[in-house]
Amino acid sequence: MATRRTKNSENERLDDASIERVLALLEPKDGSKPGTKKDACAILNISYNTTRLTSLLDKYRERKAAEAVRRAEKRGKPATNAEISFVIQSYLEGMTVDHISSSLYRSATFVKTILEKYSVPIRQVGHSYFTPELVPDEAVREFFKVGEKVYSMRYDSLARIDGEFKPGVYRVFLLSDKQNQYAYQPSEELASLEHLVKLGVKF
Repeated sequence: MATRRTKNSENERLDDASIERVLALLEPKDGSKPGTKKDACAILNISYNTTRLTSLLDKYRERKAAEAVRRAEKRGKPATNAEISFVIQSYLEGMTVDHISSSLYRSATFVKTILEKYSVPIRQVGHSYFTPELVPDEAVREFFKVGEKVYSMRYDSLARIDGEFKPGVYRVFLLSDKQNQYAYQPSEELASLEHLVKLGVKF
């Protein structure tokens, strides 16, 4: 059965932040007058349709309630091996802490604690190519093998060792989607992932 697409369908704003704006408009907590459903539809950039608007809000509430239950069930429980591996691998592949937190129904603090505990190279806000972060102590290595996966602190990216250009300097291939190129880096800018592989993390 064919479905009809509205002219705005590709530009609809159905993300959580927009839905929360609509709920705040329709259900103000400060005693002010609620906004109109027409304005709510405009925020979401959907055609004026109160039935669809109600359905979207109901589904959002149901999802949030289910997430709250899952988070409550996990609260206070230690991280499983599967969660530890998922956090580390997902983070090094570029996923944000908030996204990982939502995926696991855990807090952002839970995720950050794992990253710190296992000496995972941390991406920095405002990362600078010219002043890369230091390699975590447990990840410091002088020598790497061809084919080994490492983390490039200068490029903030997973990388693969392709060869030794000269003593202490390696030719690497950057694996992040935004990089995908070759580079030459000294060993002090490359973080070993060997200690993470031993945990069962796969790269």
